[in-house]
Amino acid sequence: MSYMRKKERNGNTLNGVLNDCWEMLRRGAAHFNDPYHWPVLGTTANTGVSLRCVILREFLIPGRVLLCHSDARAEKIREIAGSSNVSWLFYHPQKKIQLRISGHATLHADDQFADEQWAAAKATSRLNYCAIQPPGTPVDGPSSGLPDLLRRKVPALLDTEKCRRNFMVITCRIDSMDWLALRVLGNRRARFDWDETGLKAKWLIP
Repeated sequence: MSYMRKKERNGNTLNGVLNDCWEMLRRGAAHFNDPYHWPVLGTTANTGVSLRCVILREFLIPGRVLLCHSDARAEKIREIAGSSNVSWLFYHPQKKIQLRISGHATLHADDQFADEQWAAAKATSRLNYCAIQPPGTPVDGPSSGLPDLLRRKVPALLDTEKCRRNFMVITCRIDSMDWLALRVLGNRRARFDWDETGLKAKWLIP
């Protein structure tokens, strides 16, 4: 990284803010204990906005793409199929930086991209897609929904292969990003929007 780029990685220039955002998202995808690893994903439901925490699996910088996994039977998949407009909320409590991101989501079920994501998933992660009944199904008591065969032993990749049909990948191209830094001597805010003409960046009053 050049000296000039290092110098820009701060909250005093729009280029610096954008570089810091990319780095925080990259680190969030790579480290399970990073606050940005657990964003909130918002979709449009019949009753209004639907929110849930997801795991940021990857961040592809060249395409501005966020990626998470889901059970194909989950309600958020039906909501995204009905409206691809989604929102993401990230917050880092130590750095006190909030990112609000919006974009268009794409669902990947039976394509090569989803196959590659499934192949890279550990057996413990694959367990999330092995429940017999769909997510949200009412039950009489606390239950993971997993079959007895998997609950009674440490699962192997071969054991979970049949669960591939329940696995889906959600990708989202970032169309806009709102950055907010909370500071004792005054908050700072910036917005970044992308369209067919490129990037438009501006400072905002918090």
